[in-house]
Amino acid sequence: MQLRPEQLARHLESPLAALYLINGDEPLLVQEAADGIRAAAIKQGYDERIRHDVDRSFNWSDVLADAQALSLFAQRRLMELRFNNKPDAAATQALCALAAQPPEDTVLLILLPKIDGKAQKAKWYSEVEGAGVGVSLYNIDANELPKWLTARAKGLGLSLPADALQLIVDRTEGNLLAAAQTLEKLKLLHPDTVPSVEDVAAVVSDSARYSVFDLADAVLNGDATRTARLVLGLQAEGVAESIVLWALQKDLRGLTLIAEQMHSSDQRQASSQLLTQQGFWSRRQGPAQNALRRLSLPRLQRMSSGIIDIDRAIKGQSPDRAWDGLLRLAMAMAGRPLFTG
Repeated sequence: MQLRPEQLARHLESPLAALYLINGDEPLLVQEAADGIRAAAIKQGYDERIRHDVDRSFNWSDVLADAQALSLFAQRRLMELRFNNKPDAAATQALCALAAQPPEDTVLLILLPKIDGKAQKAKWYSEVEGAGVGVSLYNIDANELPKWLTARAKGLGLSLPADALQLIVDRTEGNLLAAAQTLEKLKLLHPDTVPSVEDVAAVVSDSARYSVFDLADAVLNGDATRTARLVLGLQAEGVAESIVLWALQKDLRGLTLIAEQMHSSDQRQASSQLLTQQGFWSRRQGPAQNALRRLSLPRLQRMSSGIIDIDRAIKGQSPDRAWDGLLRLAMAMAGRPLFTG
């Protein structure tokens, strides 16, 4: 069964399905959907949570063993499978096996990168979605962003005049996380009044000396010197590694998807529409075009495959230093890799 994003919250008030298949390219929306399912699972007595991060070398026998094993500590479990890349043949085969025989007293939460409409017609996707609930969460179109912001502000009990709303749209340029954080700051600063456009301007300009958005722009522009300085500055200011990784990964994912589409259609330059679809708005489209000329598709794919190693370092699951990995990734994206080989 497929649900629209706005239908998920009401659905979660009912007994949970055996399987949830979430795909999307907007981290905030995917994260909030997953959080909603986790909260509903806890409320309904799924006390144990098992998480697997899936990469190309993933051992599917571990998941299949976990799926069939009875928990010694809890009767009900939430099992998460988080994919860094689109599922390969081994992954789709394992997912179909899990969908055909769902583990007892277990809710499966499968988190995927964006799967477009054509790919969703594949047999494996239909089989997995048919065993539970599927939700697609894509970047919000520029024309729909004011509506999304208005609804989110209303949920916070916040009323915004049209000019203030438009300023948030202009300053955040499709970055939903930044837009959501702006609304939350406004609610904290103006709990009982309607914020003016001047209030909004003060909030969106009140940022740290070193910003992850500045870093993303420096990387996209190929400014290696500024990129290195910003990474070190963010580290010194104590910015969470996960936020820095999110900023880099978002652009890397978008560039990789665009390069893949250009390669498959033999295009030499990405269209403005394609760039917008992947989150590169007006002022960033020129730098994005330059980045696509600077970085080949194989190089983008290699960098994408290394994301999971940085993620593991952030979570303390590897001896590597997360900030070293972030610096290497940022410099490679800027066209000045620290190490070659």
